[in-house]
Amino acid sequence: MNQVLAIIQRELQHELRSRKAWLAILLYTASTVYISYLGMQGSTETSTHNAVFWLLIIFISMFATSGSFAGRESEMFYIYTLISPARFILARLLYNGVFLLAVSIIAFICFQFFIGFGNTNLLIFLTALLLTVWGISSLLTMSFSIASKGGGGFTLMAVLSFPLLVPLLITAQNLSTMAIGAVNTTGCGGYIATLLALDAMIAALCYLLFPYLWRD
Repeated sequence: MNQVLAIIQRELQHELRSRKAWLAILLYTASTVYISYLGMQGSTETSTHNAVFWLLIIFISMFATSGSFAGRESEMFYIYTLISPARFILARLLYNGVFLLAVSIIAFICFQFFIGFGNTNLLIFLTALLLTVWGISSLLTMSFSIASKGGGGFTLMAVLSFPLLVPLLITAQNLSTMAIGAVNTTGCGGYIATLLALDAMIAALCYLLFPYLWRD
């Protein structure tokens, strides 16, 4: 556990030193939300707002996590010699999940300020956001690690992510739709259970497959 915490601390220190990266993420988040606001002026369809929000979350997540492995091969090779692959990927999953959740909360606040969802059950909506972002974070962590190792770049990452990303987003959109407006929320438990199952499956795949990638 100490090694996992040490990796998380190292990643946090790396992010704090990269102030330009943080500013770029915040600027990208605010600008994408504002551009969406300009394009949706006059639109009162909550379903449209909901769909646009999840598209923004995908683009922001990919931008925010794209530097997890790219350009850090020499640093990663040094870390590989110090700890086990299971502990390393566990630390990356935890760090990327918390980091991406913080960015997504900022995006949600900006979206609510500029566009908004109207009468929303925040508890259900934020639950959908938390579970979906955690799944996206795990999926992108696995995909970027394999893509950076395999040299396939963005194309390989997209191919690896797509089969699990689609059901994750469909479930998230259905759950968030129930949280918006006066829609009946009695069936939200099934969607939450589905998101939990998808998150567990993605994290397990990442945890089990990464050691094989590590040895190559």
